[in-house]
Amino acid sequence: MTAVRRLLAAAMLMASSALAAQSTEATQTPRPPAPGVSASLDSVRAERGARMSVAIITYGPGEFVFEKFGHIALALTDSTTGESIAFNWGMFDFNQPNFLGRFLTGDTNYWMEGYRTADFNAAYMRENRTVRKLELQLSAVQRGAIADFVRWNAQDANKYYRYDYYADNCATRVRDVLNWALQGQLDAPFALPGSGRTWRNETARITASDPLVYPGIQVALGRNADHVLTKWEESFLPDLLANHLAALSVKDANGASMKLVTSDSVRYTADRAPMPEVAPSRVPMALVLGVGLAVLVVLLSRAGSVAVRVVVAVFSVLWFAVGGVLGTALLLAGTVTKHIPYMGANLTVLQLHPLMLVAAVVVTASLWRGARTRAALGVSLVIAVLSLVGLALQLVPSLYQQSGVVLAVIVPVQAAFAVAILRLRSRVRSDSATR
Repeated sequence: MTAVRRLLAAAMLMASSALAAQSTEATQTPRPPAPGVSASLDSVRAERGARMSVAIITYGPGEFVFEKFGHIALALTDSTTGESIAFNWGMFDFNQPNFLGRFLTGDTNYWMEGYRTADFNAAYMRENRTVRKLELQLSAVQRGAIADFVRWNAQDANKYYRYDYYADNCATRVRDVLNWALQGQLDAPFALPGSGRTWRNETARITASDPLVYPGIQVALGRNADHVLTKWEESFLPDLLANHLAALSVKDANGASMKLVTSDSVRYTADRAPMPEVAPSRVPMALVLGVGLAVLVVLLSRAGSVAVRVVVAVFSVLWFAVGGVLGTALLLAGTVTKHIPYMGANLTVLQLHPLMLVAAVVVTASLWRGARTRAALGVSLVIAVLSLVGLALQLVPSLYQQSGVVLAVIVPVQAAFAVAILRLRSRVRSDSATR
């Protein structure tokens, strides 16, 4: 068990019980009012905030896929007691009831938890993850308000939320708390265009080294994931949020401009290869793979050797069966789950779809027997046409989707299977000749 997991294990076990025991009637209590709403409340907050400091701490990529995006915490330190607590909104538990079902439908429960900052930082250092700290310049009222907010948020009725990979995660929750305390001062500067990033490219950049997750993400994301992000949207990544905050100026109580971050320091530097700055281009490599597979399908489909026919048949059933299952999952994810904002509007459903499950039977059977049937020809032609239509739709600006890696592999192979079936002798003609 990793060091971070050891630190969080006890909290996860307790949270599993809490999740299982949560009443369906439990409702969130109203969150505290923002600064400036109540003068009497602000007076109390100013007294409390006078002895507090607030910092944002980011943690670099880890070893596992779900750690590669980094993590973030909001640390509150009481100068009187010396107590420092790091609050993070990234808690989840693989053992919570129906975790897999919730994950697949986009309804995963996450929650907020606080830990002693020193212990929390040390756990990430032991995991060889870079620790960066940003000290924030906030008024005493704003610091006291944040303390009120996290106290409210830590209550069982308020701590759980539906995690969203891009719009509502550990980083966006920190951003939102800070914007609330600053009375919306992040709204205007963060509404500006970012640095040309998209959700797809950022995810591809981060998962580029994973041979399963990288292509899976390219298949799963629809064209909504290709729009250029604002700074607000880029803040789903802890490091990008920290960079935006470090460059930000806000207004103090007197309306004067001041830097929000007074100190930006790296407390621990990980000894691991850094993430690439941009997503690697995999289209040429994917095209070589796709064309290579297509050529093999066409050349080997009429082979007389039993061994070669077995290879072609096995490839055919795997290609169409896996593609059919993935296509069915894509249709469901993009229409009836909470993944719709990112997996909906996905032209990949023209490349991978349930019809491929039929092809896994009829096309494979024809290839094995070395004889063309009407069913195999019809299904393979429809699949090839759908694939080519999906490719052609990339020329329509409003439908363009940055899934070149997917197209480069799939389109040649789908077309190749149709050509391979066309090249087989007709089973009807063969039977007639025998008679």
